[in-house]
Amino acid sequence: MKKISSAMVKIAVVLVAVFSLIIAVNAGYVSNTVQNNKTTPVKGTLSDFYANITFNVYDGEGCGCVPLRGVPINATGRDTDHSTSGLTDDNGKCVLQLEYDKTYRVSMLEQDHESVLFDFVVIDNQEFSFHMKVIETSIHVPSFLQMMLQKIIFSKKLTT
Repeated sequence: MKKISSAMVKIAVVLVAVFSLIIAVNAGYVSNTVQNNKTTPVKGTLSDFYANITFNVYDGEGCGCVPLRGVPINATGRDTDHSTSGLTDDNGKCVLQLEYDKTYRVSMLEQDHESVLFDFVVIDNQEFSFHMKVIETSIHVPSFLQMMLQKIIFSKKLTT
């Protein structure tokens, strides 16, 4: 009986050792797989090769600025064939996905505002804010006093 119980103990110890080894190997595999998934990006997705570039467009300056809605923003690749465009939302915000390490020319044109044109290199997710300047169209209208003075000068020239 002692031999049978001694053999059973040995078998139990071997089984526990084998199960422990299987659990340890499995835990190491799962840990390694999770770590590899974190450091190895899945190729072919936009997020791997493109950065999110945020454009905020406002009218006015300082605390009195107002978000501009519906401003077209165009980004044309200078050293890539990639180009994209978008419109600002109600908050004056537009996000474009542009390729990392590439140069883009960005243009914004809004009616009654000075246009914006600039080049930049995409290095990471970036944010740009613009306060678009209103184009001033001033027509010089002489005041009543100026008109009277001009008439007086004109009449003096005629009499002399």
